[in-house]
Amino acid sequence: MSKRTARNNIRRRGNTYTYYVYGVGPDGQRKQYSQGGFATQKDALAAQTRASAALLDGSFVADERQTFASFLVDEWLPTKRPPTLEESTFHSYERNLRLHVIPNVGAVRLAGLTPMHLNQLYRDLLDSGRRPPATGRRRFTKEAINASVDAQERGESGQQIADMLNADESFGLEGVTRHAVAALLRRDAQQAVQTTPQDGLSPRTVRYIHTIIRAALRDAVRWNKVGRNIADSATPPPSSATQAKRASTWTGAQVRQFFEFVSESRYLPAWLFLATSGCRRGEALGLRWSDVDLDERTAVIGHQVVTVDHEIVFKDLPKTKRAHVVRLDPGTVSMLQAWKATQNAERLLVGSGYASHGLVFSTADGRPYHPERFSREFQRKQEQFNATEPDAPLPRIVLHGLRHTWATLALQEGIDIKIVSDRLNHSSTHITREIYTHVTPPMQSDAAERVANQIFGK
Repeated sequence: MSKRTARNNIRRRGNTYTYYVYGVGPDGQRKQYSQGGFATQKDALAAQTRASAALLDGSFVADERQTFASFLVDEWLPTKRPPTLEESTFHSYERNLRLHVIPNVGAVRLAGLTPMHLNQLYRDLLDSGRRPPATGRRRFTKEAINASVDAQERGESGQQIADMLNADESFGLEGVTRHAVAALLRRDAQQAVQTTPQDGLSPRTVRYIHTIIRAALRDAVRWNKVGRNIADSATPPPSSATQAKRASTWTGAQVRQFFEFVSESRYLPAWLFLATSGCRRGEALGLRWSDVDLDERTAVIGHQVVTVDHEIVFKDLPKTKRAHVVRLDPGTVSMLQAWKATQNAERLLVGSGYASHGLVFSTADGRPYHPERFSREFQRKQEQFNATEPDAPLPRIVLHGLRHTWATLALQEGIDIKIVSDRLNHSSTHITREIYTHVTPPMQSDAAERVANQIFGK
């Protein structure tokens, strides 16, 4: 039985001592704090004295032995579950912490975490942060994965794909089942086509991880877990590195070259819509025919398709993004009319098995495109194009680069930045200017020459 000593809220528990102090909790209410494991009453009393002083100056740490991993998993992440965060955002936080943070610095004491720990973490992630492939799983070659993805897009079943893999000796496979194919398309295909040959994470991803860590430590300070947020003193990769990557675009001629090359791809209508509308991936994949008026040449962007743990989820636009109307050009309207006729024919062919989502862009049986596979195929087609045109390759861009391409071309054509910002559904023109600062200097030079020509009579 615990025996209470007469000295300053010190309690003996077995062969060790525990101290108790009182302060104000995060909710402003009186709260009891304790820490045990001290070998002698004198040690517990000394620690209690330090804790009392720390409570007065705001530097108190509730448990100096708690690890960073324990804090993240047991205390911080549970407070971020939906509806506090969007489900996709929560899973993104959890995944990045589980894969990249906890294995590297999770064992460090929360109270002992330093900016140097984080700086080393960021350096390691930049150098070799990609998740290593899982072991104990059937290994498929890149060729086998690509062939499987192509077959699925043609509407072939899992069993048909398995039979194809087993029959083609060039794949070096045997005994592949439809269940293995399902796992292949769900998991292994996520890593089938790397957008870069390096082993490290991108600077943008590392900055995102830094943002998560900083948010977690901000709450740790509020909850009296640590005295200060050491992430504020860490040095993540500079934003300029990610800005250059994020703003990678194509010229109008390059866009035409690529679309001519992928003219037989089922994804072409969706890629073309992204390029001419400036929409985000999830917005295009969530677009429904009920949102489109081909006669008025408008599309209401109010829904999206996203992934949560690689599973497809339908969502309305988040509260920070308002539904908005996008005006469509005649070429895009003609494309959508032809695509709708194709879909109607597929619906008749599939019959009652056709999914009733009403999506503008869908598989042959009406199901939504998987966003990650949709992006990955865009990368794969660029690889194929550049392999056929080694002397004139396209600059590598991510799928989001089609949105940046639209905005860049619009600004280069002299379209007012307010109109561009509205179409992109940015909350302010300030955001648009920040992203597209690389576009404005040439435009200013052109404006300077045109005005000067008026003055000098040229």
